[in-house]
Amino acid sequence: MNRDIGTLVGGLAPVTDRQAAGLLPEDAATALADRITATPVPTAAPRRRRSPLVFVGAPLAAAGLACAAVTAVVVAHDGGSGGTPGVTSSSPRVKLAAALAFTRKGEYIDVRVRDPLADPKRYKEEFAAHGLNVTLSMVPASPSIVGTVVMEETSENTDERDFKTITSKGDCQTGGGGDICPVGVRIRIGYKGTAGIVFGREARPGEQYASAAPATAPGEAMHGMAFRKHRVGEVLAALRKRHVTVPEYRVMVGNISEGRKPGQVPPTWYVHDATPWAKNQVLLFVGPKPTEEEGNQPPASAPPGTPASPTPTATA
Repeated sequence: MNRDIGTLVGGLAPVTDRQAAGLLPEDAATALADRITATPVPTAAPRRRRSPLVFVGAPLAAAGLACAAVTAVVVAHDGGSGGTPGVTSSSPRVKLAAALAFTRKGEYIDVRVRDPLADPKRYKEEFAAHGLNVTLSMVPASPSIVGTVVMEETSENTDERDFKTITSKGDCQTGGGGDICPVGVRIRIGYKGTAGIVFGREARPGEQYASAAPATAPGEAMHGMAFRKHRVGEVLAALRKRHVTVPEYRVMVGNISEGRKPGQVPPTWYVHDATPWAKNQVLLFVGPKPTEEEGNQPPASAPPGTPASPTPTATA
């Protein structure tokens, strides 16, 4: 009896790889990927060789939605004896959909991320299937730059026409105040060089950001908050209302940026700048005066011991 029921249920709607592939045409899949990852690097996202992480801005859909939408599976049953041909009561064979979306545009191929949680080996294999020697990896990023390109590295023989960045406007804020952000790459067909691409992904609980947008960018912890030239105690009180904490500070000692832990910074000191640190956490740059003297400000992402930048931090 149980065997008959299993055969009948298995034969209700057998789905082959070819049939399942037709359920989501490439154009539709690409459009879906665009909506998930389109949340758009600074102006036209220039190609960089061994460049540092670029602070940009653009949100991706929630991780759960992204996984459900882009990590589609195709189920097909192995053939067996008896019952409906091609259907057995054995476990189904599961095939992951592509982790990347490749779209032909004239003499170029546009590449965007479909599955931000895929094994990097899958990205490598899919690039190789298109004759490209490209490595793609993901790093934890602050909310407004999830889904964007935060770094590119290409071989020395790469022409600027061989490897470009696909940009999107309006849904992000870059460190320089612009809103042009990279959401993918465009590679010339037949490109024989090597390249490495790093995308920002959603940070896991407790994971520190490897790349971050300005702390006041839309979607970030201090969006809409005035804090520069305000006292540390006042800023901390405002952050508590947002359930945001400060795990570490930076203080200029001469021309060196040094780290300080909570409790080591007087509440009467002033906040000069801030940068996202992790979910619901920010790093504050502080000092005993409302502003630092010109030439004494480190870059917003500077680790302890980094020499000061000659460009003063904006206090607007």
